[in-house]
Amino acid sequence: MSDAGPIIEFSIRWIDSIEGECFTTLAAIGLVVDSGYVWPVSGEDTNEFYWFADELLAHLTECWKPLILRQTYPIAVQPQRPSFLMADAERRWSSMPSSSVESEQHVLAAFIDVHNLAHAFGGVTGLLPLWFLRDQNDMLIDTRERLFHVPIEAAVKALSSVGDVIAERLLQTNKKKWSKLVDAWNRRTESDETTLLAFTIGTDKKTAAALIEEKVLEAPTSFSEASNDNNELRMAARMAGPLPLHQIKSVVETIRSSKKRNAPKLAEVQSAALSFLASNQLERERPHVQGSDVAKWLRRHLNLSDHQRVDPFTILERIYNVDVRAIDLGIPDLEAIAVWGEKFGPGVLLNQTSRRVGTPHNFWRNGVARVTATHELCHLLLDAEHSLSAVDILGSRMSIRIEQRANAFAAEFLLPEREADAVWTAQGRPLDPEGLKKVLRTLCQKHNVSQSIAAWQLEHGGSSYGGELLARMLQQLVPQR
Repeated sequence: MSDAGPIIEFSIRWIDSIEGECFTTLAAIGLVVDSGYVWPVSGEDTNEFYWFADELLAHLTECWKPLILRQTYPIAVQPQRPSFLMADAERRWSSMPSSSVESEQHVLAAFIDVHNLAHAFGGVTGLLPLWFLRDQNDMLIDTRERLFHVPIEAAVKALSSVGDVIAERLLQTNKKKWSKLVDAWNRRTESDETTLLAFTIGTDKKTAAALIEEKVLEAPTSFSEASNDNNELRMAARMAGPLPLHQIKSVVETIRSSKKRNAPKLAEVQSAALSFLASNQLERERPHVQGSDVAKWLRRHLNLSDHQRVDPFTILERIYNVDVRAIDLGIPDLEAIAVWGEKFGPGVLLNQTSRRVGTPHNFWRNGVARVTATHELCHLLLDAEHSLSAVDILGSRMSIRIEQRANAFAAEFLLPEREADAVWTAQGRPLDPEGLKKVLRTLCQKHNVSQSIAAWQLEHGGSSYGGELLARMLQQLVPQR
């Protein structure tokens, strides 16, 4: 369950007449968060706009299932927030053939029509966007000016309440005219199992039907079950959504292979890590700050000095009793699957035939595999209480902020910034290409990390002395960092 978040409600004030002209469904409409108006505009003399509320009810009725169940974008982008979606899509489309762009534009337009509630009011200009998009146990509400993370229960309550208020008004004014719409609103959660599964895992109905028919997944039996989102196998299918059907099946079967195991020390360190985040007020910090600080905390918790090389596999398996295996997933673009939930795991299943891993002589010493395992360790520590994060497929549909945090954690845990700075200082803090290459080689060899991690940690660890010049030189040497 989500922590207490902002209090939201829709404001509906009925307008019975204007200059002698009578109305039945005209209302002043706004969105209030924590007692302050945030939409349709903010910072203006008026925070409401007049429009016909039946249009909002019609939109909510038609779009209820995707609004509450869907958690994924329809194309291969992961914007920082919903209002950035179109900008990210435009960048993606700049290098794609026009036929593919047209297809994605059509799909994206339909997605935006559902999730940007400003589209419920056709013909009104000048409104801020009003995005509602589920993210794990939260609803993201994005007006472009502000972004809110609202507990899903609170968001559903606000949407249900405004719908009920409008429905009651419509029946009071003209029951015969509006009974069909109100009846559809009251039946908004009714659906067949295939549709529910399709929205829950973020795929089309054809794929959902095939997964049900082949007994790969059990469909939700009700809207309520789908909304609870606590089935690890369905989560796995959602995280693997863009993959072909046979690969989704492979992912689900891999999850099944990670049998439930007792991991009390993992539960203890999860609780301690989350307490560390809360007590140090890190929850408001940027993702990379959170990840880096938690990595420093964990090294202290495990009594690891900055200069010590760590073995993430041993930490996962021997200390925290996580099921760690290297297996052939048969999917070159997939690096790992992690799972923790009521029925499976905790497990970190590494793809030994991942394209990034290559063909190592010793998989357990491979730098990419070490980073991947450490990345998943972060998810086990910080994201286990989130329903979407009960399954992670590295390189999947995971929220970008969560991935950024895990990436920063992995870098700092494997190679602390202070250690990178210490090695650089011991070699005379060189800023020339050859001197920096030597420092990077030392860091890579000593801590068995990639050049990108070594460069990233050196840039941050040595920022007090090297400044912009160090950053520019490292950018030239390791541009992909």
